[in-house]
Amino acid sequence: MEPARSSQPKGPHVMYLDHGNGWLTYTFVPRAEDPQIIVELVFWQGA
Repeated sequence: MEPARSSQPKGPHVMYLDHGNGWLTYTFVPRAEDPQIIVELVFWQGA
């Protein structure tokens, strides 16, 4: 995982899947009672 934009470290993050064949971007919302991970985009390229 790494930040999608280095200028916004608390903004969207990228997670790579299957050795770079797929990835998703997500944002973590740190709330006291109900923290959430919001997936914004999923991309998968089959081999």
